[in-house]
Amino acid sequence: MLGILFNCAEPEAITTALKHIQEDQAVLNRLQSSGALLGAYANRLTPIAPDWSLDEADGPQEMRADLDPQRYYEAFVSEWTKDLNVQLVGGCCGITPEHIALLSAQLHPSRATT
Repeated sequence: MLGILFNCAEPEAITTALKHIQEDQAVLNRLQSSGALLGAYANRLTPIAPDWSLDEADGPQEMRADLDPQRYYEAFVSEWTKDLNVQLVGGCCGITPEHIALLSAQLHPSRATT
């Protein structure tokens, strides 16, 4: 099985990339003919300025406070899976086990544990 995944980027950037794919029939045809699955796993890091450099860093990058598990699912993952043909989802930097548990429960309710 082949998968093409967008990872370790802001969820907004991943959404933009996935929308571009949906607008390109040639890319969609190639994905379909190859059987490739689309996937996404965003990070929860705060955006960095385009002119930022590691030399300027004085500590670890902050995590976004606005991307709790419910918002990650409702604002991003649900759109990716329902509207943008994403079949593989997860999380990268700053996405917690709580995020993944909610994703699993929402995407696979029959597997949810009580």
